[in-house]
Amino acid sequence: MPDTLFAYIDSTSNAVLSKGFSPNDFVDGIVHKPKHLLLLDPVAEAGEYEPHTGLKIINSPEQVQQFFTNKIFTQSKGLKWIDFNDLAMLKELTPLEISELLYFGHMRTHLHSPFFYKLQNNFVYFNLGNETMRVYYRYLDEFYRILASKLTRIVLEKVNDRRSFFRRGSSVAPLDGELLKELYPILQEGAIFCLDLAELKNKSYHIPVFLSDEKGWRRSPRNYKKEQRIAEIIYDTSKQLWSLEVENDDPVFSFR
Repeated sequence: MPDTLFAYIDSTSNAVLSKGFSPNDFVDGIVHKPKHLLLLDPVAEAGEYEPHTGLKIINSPEQVQQFFTNKIFTQSKGLKWIDFNDLAMLKELTPLEISELLYFGHMRTHLHSPFFYKLQNNFVYFNLGNETMRVYYRYLDEFYRILASKLTRIVLEKVNDRRSFFRRGSSVAPLDGELLKELYPILQEGAIFCLDLAELKNKSYHIPVFLSDEKGWRRSPRNYKKEQRIAEIIYDTSKQLWSLEVENDDPVFSFR
C-alpha cells in the first residue's frame, strides 16, 4: 500500500496526473472498456502492425483484455496508448491527424483536443513509471470511480490489519465516487491523500487530504504544513458510512 495518493486534474483537458495508482487500479475502475488500442510508441513490442498509421494496434475487446493482464501493460514504464472505436475510421485518419497522434505520443501533450472525432476515444494513457500516470479522461467520472475504489480497498486493509487470526474480517462499504466530486476544486490545485497519517478515531477511519500542486507529491508528507490540510475523508466502521469534511472557507472554494 502506498504512503500517499496524489492527483492533479487539468480542467481544460481532463488530464489527470496521479501517483500511487497501479495499471490494474485503472483497468478495474473504468466503465468504458476500450474496444481497440492504438499504441503510441512506434517501436512497441505488443500488438500487430497497422500500415495506415505505421503504429501497432490491439485489435479486439478480447485482445485488449488479454493485453491488460500482460506484463507489458502492468509493469512497463513508458507505455502509451489511445483507444479507438472502429478500425475503419482509424484508416480514415489524415496525415495531419496521424502527425498529431505522433506528437501526442512523443510529448505527452495534445496539440488540439485530446479526444479525436474519428477515433471516438475515451482515454489517452501514459504510464510514467513508479506508479505515476498521466491519463486523459473523456468522462472524469471514470477517475472518481478509480479513486473511490482505491480508497475503499485501502480502508478495508487498514480496518482489518489488527484483527486476530480467529476473528472474522470486517467488510467496508464501497465509497461512492459522487462524494469525491466535492474535492474537484482541490484536485484542480493538486491533492495528496496521506495514508500514512490516517488514523482510527472512535471507530471512524480518517484520511487527511492536503492541498498541494502539480509537483507536491515529491515531498514527504511529514513536511506538509498544518494549513495545507484542507479536507478529511471519514469512514464510520460501525455505521458503514463514508463522509467528507472540507474547509469551505478556504480560497480554493471561493468560486463555488
